[in-house]
Amino acid sequence: MMNKNLRKIDTWLQDHAPKIFELSLNFPVTAKQLKNFEGYLGFNLPQDFKDLYYWHNGMNDEDNMGSLFQGMELLSLENIKIQRSGFEDEKAPLEHTDPQVKKDNAFNNKWIKFSHDGSRTGLYLDLDPTELGTVGQIIFVDFDYDVGFLVAKSITDLVSVFLNDLNNQLYFLSEDALDDDQEFLEADPTIDIINWHDSERWAHPGFE
Repeated sequence: MMNKNLRKIDTWLQDHAPKIFELSLNFPVTAKQLKNFEGYLGFNLPQDFKDLYYWHNGMNDEDNMGSLFQGMELLSLENIKIQRSGFEDEKAPLEHTDPQVKKDNAFNNKWIKFSHDGSRTGLYLDLDPTELGTVGQIIFVDFDYDVGFLVAKSITDLVSVFLNDLNNQLYFLSEDALDDDQEFLEADPTIDIINWHDSERWAHPGFE
C-alpha cells in the first residue's frame, strides 16, 4: 500500500510541482547503502522507513529548494548523519510531550530526524516510545518550545495522510519561492505543524 501511495505522490508532484520531482528529489538508495546506514546506527530500521528511502534518498537544494511532508526537507541518509553528529552525548529534556513520547531527552539515540524545516523543528522516527506508544511512530519536536508530540503511528501512516492532504488541496506552492523561480510546498495553516499553536490539526493548548 505505501509503495502505491509513494507512486501517487510522484504523479502529483509531476503534475503540480515538477521542479520538486525532477530537481529536488534524489535517486533511491541501494540495499547496501541502507545496510551500511543501519550499521552506523547500530540497530535495524522499520521496513516502511527503508521503503521511503528506496523511493527517494531525501532531497537536495542544488537546483531547487523543495520540500515535502509539512513543507519540510526530506533528509538524505548522509544528511541524517550530519544532523546527528556531535549530539551523541547531549541530553535535553522536553517540557511537554504526548503520552506516547518520552520527555527525558530530545537527543534520544533512537530518535532519527529525517525531515526538518531548516531551523528548530523536525519530524523524527521514534524507535524508543513510551509504553503507550508504538515503535516506529513519527513524532514532531520543537526545540524553541521544548515540545514533542505524536504525528503518525508509522511512516506508512505519514505517507497516507500526506497523499490525502495533497489531494485535498492542503498544500500549495509558495508564492515567494515561485518569484525566485523555485518550487517549495507549503502546508495550509489548518494543518501546518511548524506553526502548530495556530493549527487546527496540531494545536496543543497546554503545551505553550
